Amino acid sequence: MSKITLTIDGKEIQTQNGTTILEAALRNGINIPHLCFHPELKPQGACRLCMVEIVNGELVASCREPVKSGMVINTRSESVDKAVRPVVELLVAYHHDSCRGCPGNNKCELQKIMAYFKIDRKRVRRLQPPSETRALDKSNPFFVYDVNRCVQCSICISTCEQVYGESLLYYLGRGHEMAVSFYGDEKKCEHCLKCVARCPVGALFVKTT
Repeated sequence: MSKITLTIDGKEIQTQNGTTILEAALRNGINIPHLCFHPELKPQGACRLCMVEIVNGELVASCREPVKSGMVINTRSESVDKAVRPVVELLVAYHHDSCRGCPGNNKCELQKIMAYFKIDRKRVRRLQPPSETRALDKSNPFFVYDVNRCVQCSICISTCEQVYGESLLYYLGRGHEMAVSFYGDEKKCEHCLKCVARCPVGALFVKTT
């Protein structure tokens, strides 16, 4: 496959034609915040955190936008900040109130994004405090689901679908009541635990008892 040249944040890079902006950036050490992207899954564009600005002022989801020769892209413009920061703040506001004891602590993608945007967690929490802490879902025989930490990135659902052709995980409810649920014959779950390994925020974790 041929290579093309483009510019991201003033840095000229070469990448394979047919890749996305996000893939090109990550492969060249340029960070673009993201939650729903995984290199082994089809791009979803669900989290809307990977927005970048093309030189003509257009904002695009970098995980779904293919590169073009001569492209000039900014990942940290004022327009990008205005589009993405409110989304991050809402995610943080509705996220679990403490990282202490979380299996994803110190490797959580949301923590990294908070640092990237220098989000003041205490200030953001005042915007929209989350509702009462919801109980852990222990219905699956192999892992536990903590809806309070879930960011609805769909990676677990897409991963299960990739493994089985039809996901044993699905969304139940709407809005802030939405949660991932286990569906179907438990025997069909081969406890590969790829859904757990790919969760970016520690909302899924292996049962210990």
